[in-house]
Amino acid sequence: TYLILASNIIIADKILKSPRILSDTELGPFVVGLIDGDGSLQVNHWRKKNLQYRLVVKLADKPLNSDMLSHIAKVYGGYVRQGVEKESRYVQWIINDQNTFKQTILPLLDNYPPLTSRMRLQYYFFKKFLQSPIVEHYFIERGLKYKNRDSILPLFTEVPNYFKEWLAGFIESEGSFSLRVQGNYSFSIGQNHDCYLITAIRDYYGLSHLTIAYKTGKISGYPFYEFSVGSANGTGKVIDHCTSLLQGYKYYQLAVFVSKNKVFNNRSKEFFE
Repeated sequence: TYLILASNIIIADKILKSPRILSDTELGPFVVGLIDGDGSLQVNHWRKKNLQYRLVVKLADKPLNSDMLSHIAKVYGGYVRQGVEKESRYVQWIINDQNTFKQTILPLLDNYPPLTSRMRLQYYFFKKFLQSPIVEHYFIERGLKYKNRDSILPLFTEVPNYFKEWLAGFIESEGSFSLRVQGNYSFSIGQNHDCYLITAIRDYYGLSHLTIAYKTGKISGYPFYEFSVGSANGTGKVIDHCTSLLQGYKYYQLAVFVSKNKVFNNRSKEFFE
């Protein structure tokens, strides 16, 4: 449980420090990581006459997520909207202006290419039809967006130089810090299709000895790859990386995770005033 008093978030009678403000060169890849995890680049048609373009990043409306998306919208354009769906509150960052795409989003995704196959292929499709909006070609190709996924995998064999910041944004979407009933602790992260990416994240933390779990989605049927770490040493490496980079709810989640864990409780001062 938490309280918000005069813009301060109170957790267990302690004031949560604000996340560190990221520099422009940190924020860019962070935002791409967030888009890779929870973003959608959409091309739609209006009465089969012209094409419309949209970026949506949708998150649960939990502590700090709205603040994070509002800051991103100020930097890259668009707007933030809150709503309710199936009794769950959400917050989303939306861009639907072509000039904004051309001025900020295309340069962003060209400078820091998405690292999931899903978003890389979405971006190929999106960019093609933003630059050449031929409606007839759109109807032919829209169902083939992911057809060549296997031919582009893996997207990389060495992590790019923006991986550190990208990974923090991706963790905001896909990572989880969990406290078990027995008091154990763990960090986990997973992704459909992209075993190379989960392998790279695991190895980035020096945890190559850990096994990557493979599952098949019950509904989607997609291959899903995941790894989790529960050792103090391994989890500590993830905390070292994330503390100064996380911006949204996962920063809040990590602060709670650290404060309730006997092993990491001495790090609470990094998160609380």
